[in-house]
Amino acid sequence: MSRPVLPQPPPYSAVPVTVVRLPGGREERDFVAAEEPLEIRINGVAVAVTMRTPGHDEELAVGFLLTEGLLKRPADVVAVRPYPRNELGNVVDVLLSP
Repeated sequence: MSRPVLPQPPPYSAVPVTVVRLPGGREERDFVAAEEPLEIRINGVAVAVTMRTPGHDEELAVGFLLTEGLLKRPADVVAVRPYPRNELGNVVDVLLSP
């Protein structure tokens, strides 16, 4: 029985690896979920670090702050942007109204 051909995942969500299929020990290429840390800041102050599959970081940050009670309502968000002093892009800054 042949294995189904899997569609290519989005480039930010998975990374290619070599796996050994058993029985038989045949090597083949497969994909595993990518996971990276994301630091969430409010008005420049770090409040949390979470692990995530990269992509949609702005939505994740606002949703995290809402569910943790650090944000009362989405309308309080002025902007969400990458933190300018991090070259890796794993930091977002949520700017809130006063």
